[in-house]
Amino acid sequence: MKVLSVKENPEYMKRAITYIQSKWANKQSNKVYENCIEHCITSPNPLPQWYLLLDADQIIGCAGLITNDFISRMDLYPWMCAVYIEEEYRGNHYGSLLLDKAKQDAKAGGFSNLYLCT
Repeated sequence: MKVLSVKENPEYMKRAITYIQSKWANKQSNKVYENCIEHCITSPNPLPQWYLLLDADQIIGCAGLITNDFISRMDLYPWMCAVYIEEEYRGNHYGSLLLDKAKQDAKAGGFSNLYLCT
């Protein structure tokens, strides 16, 4: 298993957009995900970040690291969002691989906390 940062691997941007939209977006939010993933590549800021979990070259999961996950607490960030693991891969702690990468990137970005809305 390999966790891939879209920011660090922009060649995966289109695949990331398609995959994440298929798991999380609806007609109204498709463009939000597309914009956020596209702009993570060129942003000088540590946020947003988007991740893919790969088994060989097959995408089996995803997650994001963003400033706000539709909550009213604008003073708390960054947020882990859009965490997804394909059903046949669940129960193997693969979500923790995505979380660990997000924690590393949050720390490198100067953040002392990471939030998750459940």
